[in-house]
Amino acid sequence: MKRLFRNNAKNISSGESLPAEKDLSAETDASAKKKDRFRAFIRKALPGVVLPVVLLVGLYILQSILVHYPSVGEWYSRNLFPVLSFIPMKLSALAPISITEVFVLTLAFSSPILIAWFVIRIVRAVKNKRGKKFFFNVIRIAAWSLFAIYAIFMLFHGLNFTRRSLDDSLGFNNRKYTVEELKEAYTWVVDELNAARRACPEDERGVVTYPGGVMAFLSDMEDLYEESAAKIPEITGNSVRPKPVMMSHYWSYTYIVGMYFPFFVESNINTDVELSEMFYTVCHEMSHLHGFAVENDANLAAMLIGFNSSCPQLRYCAFSEALDLIFMDLAIAYNDDSEGFEEFVVQHPIVAGYFQDQDARSEYWATINPPEIVTNVSDATNDTFLKVNQQEEGVKSYNMPTSTVADYYFTHVKSTV
Repeated sequence: MKRLFRNNAKNISSGESLPAEKDLSAETDASAKKKDRFRAFIRKALPGVVLPVVLLVGLYILQSILVHYPSVGEWYSRNLFPVLSFIPMKLSALAPISITEVFVLTLAFSSPILIAWFVIRIVRAVKNKRGKKFFFNVIRIAAWSLFAIYAIFMLFHGLNFTRRSLDDSLGFNNRKYTVEELKEAYTWVVDELNAARRACPEDERGVVTYPGGVMAFLSDMEDLYEESAAKIPEITGNSVRPKPVMMSHYWSYTYIVGMYFPFFVESNINTDVELSEMFYTVCHEMSHLHGFAVENDANLAAMLIGFNSSCPQLRYCAFSEALDLIFMDLAIAYNDDSEGFEEFVVQHPIVAGYFQDQDARSEYWATINPPEIVTNVSDATNDTFLKVNQQEEGVKSYNMPTSTVADYYFTHVKSTV
């Protein structure tokens, strides 16, 4: 004890710090270094991770706000979207096959290799004591990549969900029509459907077909769509040839008959289904290219394209869809008078070719028997996608109001006669 005291006294007299003071100074230096490291991390994290996340959330909030200001969304869809999408659309059109399909298949087959490569990188980084830096870089790249993907989606599809509904642009009022009014609209639909179907060529089964087959139809669709769109001021934008999907038969097991992929601004078509079903599907997917993101708007745009087309197949497919709507509307209007409803319908027979086409569709889908989990996942994914994009009804947003046909007839057909 004495020797220790003497040593300490000597240290004090010579101006040297005590051991306790040395420890305090070391702790202060360590604390300063930690603060410096934290500040350096914040300086990297703000632009590297926080900024892209904030921008991504900002885009989602912007879409949520614009839904309540459809005039802004309408201006974007009609004026800015056609300009922004023109070059990507034309570049995608240079490829004769579906770039979307190539991308998806490549990603599916390369995923195991990418995952294995990533695991190896993790192991190496941890082994070399660079784990924190490695994971920070991964998070930074992922954050900016997600923002870039979401921004592209918004520009080429997401913001189009905020535009004014097409039936509103057309002046539809979705009012309830009298039985007599609906009978008049029903008669118009049946007469137009029968005339269009009689003008369509048939294959050896007596089912509607297209001269030159599926590929000829897809090649002609760009011109056919634009020809009709020129007659409809509410439909503006760019057209491009829709792409056939090589794996169409397997695609049918998800009950998907067409898909617009905004990242390549490309319409993809299931060519395994019957042509009578494909006619309308192509018009629907090409309507997405014209800025109609909401599904019932794309359906209505497809119907209008068919109504105004010189192609009998497109007219036929449009009036086939219209028949389902006006039939349901008329049945509801007749209420309990089922006998009167049946008597009226019998007086306006539909051409036999229509039923042959419907039978062919049913026979095709009877051969498709996917596992229930596949259809459930497909429906759930689509439903979630639509709800995230401000479509509260999800997959039900595909349904047009039954009054749509009568609205169109009385505002755009009878009023011009």
